[in-house]
Amino acid sequence: MTSSSIQTIDSGQQARTLTTISLVHLVSHFYWLALVPLLPSLTTLLGASYLELGLAITIMNAVSALIQAPVGFLVDRFGARLLLLTGAIVGALGFILLALVPAYPALIIAAVLIGLGNCVYHPADYSILSAEIGADRMGRAYSIHTFSGYLGFAVAPPIVLLFLWMGGPRFALAAIGITGLLLCLPLIPGLLNERRQSRAPKTASTQKTSALALLTASVVALTVMFTLVNLSTGMMQTYMVAAVADLLALPQSIGAAALTLFFVALVTGVLVGGFVADRASSVGVVALGGFGLAAVFALAIPLLTPGAGVTLALIGATGFCAGLIMPSRDLLVRKASPPDAVGRVFGIVTTGFNFGGMLSPLIGGALIDGQAPAWIFYGSAGFMLMTVATAIAVERRTVR
Repeated sequence: MTSSSIQTIDSGQQARTLTTISLVHLVSHFYWLALVPLLPSLTTLLGASYLELGLAITIMNAVSALIQAPVGFLVDRFGARLLLLTGAIVGALGFILLALVPAYPALIIAAVLIGLGNCVYHPADYSILSAEIGADRMGRAYSIHTFSGYLGFAVAPPIVLLFLWMGGPRFALAAIGITGLLLCLPLIPGLLNERRQSRAPKTASTQKTSALALLTASVVALTVMFTLVNLSTGMMQTYMVAAVADLLALPQSIGAAALTLFFVALVTGVLVGGFVADRASSVGVVALGGFGLAAVFALAIPLLTPGAGVTLALIGATGFCAGLIMPSRDLLVRKASPPDAVGRVFGIVTTGFNFGGMLSPLIGGALIDGQAPAWIFYGSAGFMLMTVATAIAVERRTVR
């Protein structure tokens, strides 16, 4: 869809598109975290150890990482809404299968299905938003989309525990799958219109950019940047409680409060960052201001070893500044994408999330086991500064 055709979409339709896609993004994050509150119950239901359950979660990440880039090509070929609805159905089937067949082999199959369903969301979501939201409000659209994902993480534990309380683990698994499907129903009206457009006669200008042409230095660098972003925040998210307790000799309750504050500040920064992205002339400047300041605040914690109040303030400031750059980060990917290949490029670069998600627990765990909790913050700050350098380099190359 060209910029001129976007202008024909009224503000109400753009708002409906953003609401629908953000709701679907919430479902993807809800699905991704839904098994975690059930782990204690699944050990009894399936007769499996925590190591075996952890293997299933690793399989989910691996499948999503391996399949996400190819799915980006399918999004551009068959339509984003069709792939989104298919992904929601596949992910829901994973939970429903485990509810119907409560056995460990079924859990492995379910993990594969959930991973396959999850790999659709980022390339499809960004493809739809880039095609149907006006450029003057794209930063805010990306920020709301990102916020909805974090909201999915936030609501998953209480909703899953409510389902568990209502009817046990098998009821909870079935309810998770059915709830996700119901929340994705608003995709259907747009899907019908998408299929009509796909059958319209194609012109020479609709030739697809080849796969090889997409593997530019900018796309590779953006994939590295997404990996660095997840490394920079992932170590703090995973090991915040342990790092605060070991480094600052503060109670675990303070560490838990710090983790909650970090997430609240992060999503607040994401929402503010949408307005910043729509007004900023340079993504590099936003990255330098956001992650540059976040790195300074993160470094201050091990260097100053402050008390509880200052620690919470520094962690909150770190989360806010880290969230500030995320809409600008997504705009940078859009600028580096050929108009007919937004889904494919986002499918490639967002695999960096999965790579970072697989690496950060290993790096952080080694640091905590090695009695080096300060390096949780040093390492996060280092990855933030590397992200800034990568963002500036990619922006300069894109402008050229």
